[in-house]
Amino acid sequence: MKSKLHLNIVVAGSDEFSRRIVAAFGPQVGQLTLHSGRTADLLSLCLTHRPHLVLIEIGRSFNERDCARTREMLQRIRERDSILPYVAVALLASETLLYGGDLLFEEGALEATGLVDTFLVLPPPAMPSAAGLPAQLHNLLALAGEEIERRLRGVPPLPPLGTSGWVQSMADPASRTLWMRWLPRYASYTNENPLIAGATGTGKTNLALAVHQRSGRSGKFISMTPRDFSSSELIQAELFGAVAGAYTGAVDKWGLVKSAEGGTLFIDELQSIDKDLQGKLITFIENKVYRRVGSAESIRADVRFVFATNRPLQEMMQREVLRDDFAYRLERVQLELAPLVRRPLDIGAAIAFGMAKIERLRPYRSRVTGFTPVSYRKMFALQWPGNLRQLENVVAQLYELADMEEVSLIQEHMLDQLPLRDMANAAPGTSQVLADSARQLQIDASNDRLESLEEGVTRLRDVARQRALDVAAGDPAQAATLLGEPQELLQVVSQSIVGRKTMASDVSS
Repeated sequence: MKSKLHLNIVVAGSDEFSRRIVAAFGPQVGQLTLHSGRTADLLSLCLTHRPHLVLIEIGRSFNERDCARTREMLQRIRERDSILPYVAVALLASETLLYGGDLLFEEGALEATGLVDTFLVLPPPAMPSAAGLPAQLHNLLALAGEEIERRLRGVPPLPPLGTSGWVQSMADPASRTLWMRWLPRYASYTNENPLIAGATGTGKTNLALAVHQRSGRSGKFISMTPRDFSSSELIQAELFGAVAGAYTGAVDKWGLVKSAEGGTLFIDELQSIDKDLQGKLITFIENKVYRRVGSAESIRADVRFVFATNRPLQEMMQREVLRDDFAYRLERVQLELAPLVRRPLDIGAAIAFGMAKIERLRPYRSRVTGFTPVSYRKMFALQWPGNLRQLENVVAQLYELADMEEVSLIQEHMLDQLPLRDMANAAPGTSQVLADSARQLQIDASNDRLESLEEGVTRLRDVARQRALDVAAGDPAQAATLLGEPQELLQVVSQSIVGRKTMASDVSS
């Protein structure tokens, strides 16, 4: 859905940043009004032009003083207008990531400022799967436009980054689309019981809380994990309650359904629920009536369920972990939290958040502001099986090493000191890269996009090279080793990819 609102936008940063923003919006400039100036003039720009959207550059020259001044100006803007503007911070240099995270927190405290709504991130060069800044800007324009239209209609605004029940940090278009478009829509479907799918550490509990808070339901948000209980009877008693003597050791009690009256009951690790309980949940979802364990009395309750799993729904059906009739109800409304490797720009945003958070938790001697370009690229090359939770832990360890060496930037050799080999080894090898590329070729062929064998061979080669560069986070030498091709050839491919992304890595130089 495209916003029809004529957006008034303030761009705060260098002249080069402003020029690139204008170039990125291209033909859409006629639907916008752009005002640009230095970051130091942000407050006066906003007071003069009352923008819907603000874009703030954090480049290589951004420093601690700039950060404090920007935070103060954003606070004054929020005080004057609690609804507008929507604020996006562009992290354009790996050396100054800390300052983007700093804007999410109060000075010297872990309390959220509520000043930033989203990030833009300049990825390492030559990563085909990572959206360049022009693509990120177009995604932002569409979604922020929808959000601003909602605000102008009197709909409560989506929360800023880092606030309770909202995402801590986001930059990837896939994440923005999930949190800003699908979440508000599905949260309003209060007669549906959404399923959240995502790997460990992707933030399923936080997303479930956001679904509850955006639903407008007045009751509590209650959560449980069935695997924490040793038997199905105990799980059912925890959910629905029990009467004394219903089973060995049973006492008279009410369950979580009673506690969640009028609210939301979040059940994580859906796959640990047995089929008998699935049947009882189906009955409750359909009729809003349940019975305590050992009781014949039917009790009515207004409770919305949100379920979560780290396994694909179809896989659980094929393995007969889920009853088909239960699965069919859940597949109606699904929210998928993709792993970090499928939303790579969130890596940069999460690093910024993690650095600012860990700095506030420990008494460091020196201020570590970011990563060298090479070490930053290596962070994108890791697979992150533990996703956001694991990334935050690694950032804390790297910050510690940089502080011990009293340097302001995290160096490449510091990553080599951490036990990250398993994460690197988990990256797709040559066979997997070729298999992924062949699947893409099959899709192209089935959609009549290939007209000859020669074209198919050329397409397979191009896709394999791009996939290898993704796996290597844009490093031509690693990509060449992966495919057994000359480094010079992958260097040419890498430069071609960079050239196609019109907002290249020197945007903030």
